[in-house]
Amino acid sequence: MTKFVISLPGTFRRDLTPTGRGRLLHALRGTDPREVGADPQDLEVLTLHEGEPVFTLRLEVEAEDSAEAEHSALAIAARALGEAGFDEHAALLGQPAVTSIDTT
Repeated sequence: MTKFVISLPGTFRRDLTPTGRGRLLHALRGTDPREVGADPQDLEVLTLHEGEPVFTLRLEVEAEDSAEAEHSALAIAARALGEAGFDEHAALLGQPAVTSIDTT
């Protein structure tokens, strides 16, 4: 298995409250991408773009290939957003992108 960091852009269609943010981060625990690669990156699992309803999730997943990794990341993100109270209409996810690979 290979570790991948997948970046998922998204848009909130309603406000992310501090409580919702806490629930989202709790649901994403264990997917923090800081441990991937020989030169660990200081990436946050959730980046909010100031003044806009836009966000980026960066998730670490293990998979056989990049397509499986992207699919897994989308499933993790949808589940975590659901646990934070955001269904597929309240938080839209964009196209996932592989941003790091660790084959060691």
